[in-house]
Amino acid sequence: MADKPDIEMGKTFTALVRIHEANCGIDYPTDEEHNFRLAIMKKLGLQLGLSEVRDLGVSGPGGKGAQRPARSS
Repeated sequence: MADKPDIEMGKTFTALVRIHEANCGIDYPTDEEHNFRLAIMKKLGLQLGLSEVRDLGVSGPGGKGAQRPARSS
């Protein structure tokens, strides 16, 4: 992505942030949704140059996150 013009890069970064915000609105994500959320977070961290995510890879299954409450009959 480094070879893209700054204007195009900004649009891509903003889109990733919006996708991440939408994913964080899912209260009880499935394993796939949770892994996707992690992948977006890692991509954002890499684009921001955060050293904490530089050596991380995306592998599943991710953590379970908050568990859906049991339904009452």
